[in-house]
Amino acid sequence: MPHKLLLPLIYQGSTSRHHQADEDYSARVNALINNHAEQTRQIWERPVTTHSPFLQDQHQVLARAIINILTQRVFNFQSRGRLAPLLPQVQQNLLRQLSRGGPIHLFLLYNGGYRASPFPDEPSLIFEPDQTELMLIYQIALLHEKVRAIYPPGIQFYIVVNNGVARWVNDIPLEATQDYACKLRRMVGWLGAAGNVSVLLQSELAQFNPRPTFEPICSLGAFSDKDHQLVERFLGRSCSAEEARYRHALYALAEAQWAHDLAPLVADHNALVLRQVAHADMLSFRPYPGGAIRIQNGSLGFQDHKGTLTPKLITTEAAQQHGILLVPCTLPWSEHEPSPASSLSHA
Repeated sequence: MPHKLLLPLIYQGSTSRHHQADEDYSARVNALINNHAEQTRQIWERPVTTHSPFLQDQHQVLARAIINILTQRVFNFQSRGRLAPLLPQVQQNLLRQLSRGGPIHLFLLYNGGYRASPFPDEPSLIFEPDQTELMLIYQIALLHEKVRAIYPPGIQFYIVVNNGVARWVNDIPLEATQDYACKLRRMVGWLGAAGNVSVLLQSELAQFNPRPTFEPICSLGAFSDKDHQLVERFLGRSCSAEEARYRHALYALAEAQWAHDLAPLVADHNALVLRQVAHADMLSFRPYPGGAIRIQNGSLGFQDHKGTLTPKLITTEAAQQHGILLVPCTLPWSEHEPSPASSLSHA
């Protein structure tokens, strides 16, 4: 039992192969989710402290202090040694932002407006924000609280959803990913974070082209079975090796186009860009407590570690290794239980 993964489930799916958690686990998981939601609301509800403008000679000290926060283990899984090459450019960005005044602008490259199913036997796509996104907003709240303690304007955090890339590469309907963004914004509002947290949706940008042409697509080198399976997970269906190679190559071109389109907006905000995983040019940011993986790979659940429930991203690999216990869950910001069609899409 200690190795089992506990997956809160707000949607109905064909999950007959998975057992339901007992009442004790269900009560503990639901209490944990509600506690994190309440803690998040409390942070955002605290009044903003009035402050006087900082003197120019304080900016160096402030920039270093904010870097110390961004590189703390709670927010970053990499060591300071690994991050050292990035820190000079991060400091320069923060100095520019501090000289401008106002909150520190941060862009997190998050997902494509959906997540892959955690169930190995159910190729599907999840368009329903749930405890997975709650934990991201909880992390953002913790970061805002720590920054505001030394710099009262705090942060302005943008959750970047590249649903255009999802459309270009995997033919994911824009309507589904736009609905995901709408629900995520409602969650942000319910948690009281709307003043400092925004959802930046690619398809809403003025220059967005829903059907660009990416040609020619160069052939790839080595392409493993794992690469093939990853493509299928984000397609939400099985596909041939030829199609998987094509979509894998297309993804690189689509990401490059998205980076080009996003760059002017980042520059306008003079923002610091964060990623969920290690990158040579951007700071990493944990999307949930303990996280060091892209959250779109599955759904956030919990693992019983010696009687303590710890957050754990449940992917198909983790589910196969440990097994899953399902926990029926009603999320506190949800007005009603979502229908199967709005939550789980089988291609």
